[in-house]
Amino acid sequence: MDLQIIYEDDKMFVCNKPTGVLAQSGKSFDVDMVSALMTYRKKKGEDTFVGVINRLDRQVSGLMVFAKTKQEAAILNKLLQQKEFNKHYYAVVCGKLDEDKGTFVDYLLKDGKTNTSTVVSKDRKDAKRAELEYEVIKSIIDENTGKNLTLVKIRLITGRHHQIRVQFAVRGLPLEGDSKYGDADTISMNDKSSLHKNCADGIALCAYSLQIRKQEFEIEPEASIFKMFE
Repeated sequence: MDLQIIYEDDKMFVCNKPTGVLAQSGKSFDVDMVSALMTYRKKKGEDTFVGVINRLDRQVSGLMVFAKTKQEAAILNKLLQQKEFNKHYYAVVCGKLDEDKGTFVDYLLKDGKTNTSTVVSKDRKDAKRAELEYEVIKSIIDENTGKNLTLVKIRLITGRHHQIRVQFAVRGLPLEGDSKYGDADTISMNDKSSLHKNCADGIALCAYSLQIRKQEFEIEPEASIFKMFE
């Protein structure tokens, strides 16, 4: 894996996680960001502690923050809980939104056995409030499938499990490439559309901007599907 370190100081890393790479080690032996950073630190002769601060799904790309010490991990996690992280995403959704700007507020319940989240009543036990703001950037029509696709910019107010994916999907706007929350037409390995081929290994979702303690970091999404809206 080409480790893309966007920023590094004596307390933390900010990295660009590629699509398909785990944030941290799972049950498989696949490469993950934490292991890669530990190896990087070991080669530099440093302590190999790496703490994950914000997480991204394997199929999602974008900016992640990692602490270099337990003390810094505690500080950054506290900032995250206090909503001192300003997180922005680009996403491509299947369909068109009724409004160019808006806010989604739902209550989500995570199922650890299936690793999914669903929208439930706010009175449901263990339900957590999920809020995001969105802005439509551009809509296009896939010439091969006739499907409407819309590029949206998202600001996360809360950070819930699969939040963006669930909140758009429940409104009939699943993310392109998301087979878990979309329908059978959301992604098809047999579809010859260039849009589908570009999302065959991931979801059209990128954490492109992050602000922490007045430091702002930003990247350009690498997936070809985002470039089709230029």
